[in-house]
Amino acid sequence: MFTTGSKFLIGSAVFAIIATIAYGISQDGVMGTIGLASAAAALSFLAGVNIFTHDSNVSGSDASAIDSCAAAEPAPANSIWPLAFALGAVVLAVGLITYQAVFIIGIVLLLAAGAEWTTQAWAEQASAEAAHNSEVRSRIANPLEFPLAAAIGVGLIVYAFSRVMLWLSKTNTVIALGVLGAIIVSVAFLLAYRPGLRSRTAVGVIGVGVLALVVGGAAAGLDGERDVHEQETTVDLAHEGICESPEEFEADHNASQSVAATAAVAATITLDDSGELNYELNGPRPEGATALTLQRSSPSNVLFSNKSGEERRLSLNLGPATAGSGADEEDAPHQVCTTLVEFDGEQNLTLIIGLPSIAAEDGYHFFVPGVESAELELIVP
Repeated sequence: MFTTGSKFLIGSAVFAIIATIAYGISQDGVMGTIGLASAAAALSFLAGVNIFTHDSNVSGSDASAIDSCAAAEPAPANSIWPLAFALGAVVLAVGLITYQAVFIIGIVLLLAAGAEWTTQAWAEQASAEAAHNSEVRSRIANPLEFPLAAAIGVGLIVYAFSRVMLWLSKTNTVIALGVLGAIIVSVAFLLAYRPGLRSRTAVGVIGVGVLALVVGGAAAGLDGERDVHEQETTVDLAHEGICESPEEFEADHNASQSVAATAAVAATITLDDSGELNYELNGPRPEGATALTLQRSSPSNVLFSNKSGEERRLSLNLGPATAGSGADEEDAPHQVCTTLVEFDGEQNLTLIIGLPSIAAEDGYHFFVPGVESAELELIVP
């Protein structure tokens, strides 16, 4: 019995033979006749091979052939890893032209999907039974998959939670934490009170909660963090005249009134109740010296002790500081100061002075805003 393929090849060979004879008789062309004869020979050979192999068909009575043919092999199991691998390749390509973080995510996704795909393909060759193959894959992959999945899941939840907390205002953050705590306690109580609650229901509720948290974290991250007010310092406000004013500024709120015992203090300047500034050195004081001397270009700690009975700040005038350029150039006082120090309080002032005191027309001097008699000359060699 001839198969369809055999019939087609036999017919083509016969047609080529007839064409060769007709062309050789009617046309005096050797090359054409040779070409058609070659085609007839090739088709005849293919027809003979096809007849011998029966067109790769298997006889219905051959049970062993039916069991061993490719169609009898079990189909590969459904897998999402080829799609994940392709997605990783796309993310990797997008990361090449966008952000480094996207590129890294693409690499991780590509490697993870490739490893999972390879493991599944290898496990499917273990036997002809799908259940056994699945068990082999689980025994190989699960010891690595479960810890990594748990770490990634926890990290994702923590990061999403932090984005939501940083997006909310300070007051709303406290409210959100209280509501979240109440929800966790309520769910835990419900699970303990009704132990017969279906596990699928509990897992579904928890899954919805985690999904909502991740979505909320993504939305909050895209919207950005809340505006956090920056606490200003005396350094930030010096150019606004804080060092020349005895009034209270934002930088004075909750300022530290203590100094560490290990602080290396070069001198202690005290404002007494009479409104005078006196100083003591960490070592012998030169006899008759009325001005404080500090080294240049090295950090020097000066401790201010307020004994005046009112809140005061110690300020240091270092001469004019040129601000701006060109026609907008103007001279402004170069000053540093402490925050307001309460009565009987102490505060440290760290100084790094780059120029000698003779560089300023009037020299350097300490003063206390609001107390005209409180002045102390500073000499920097």
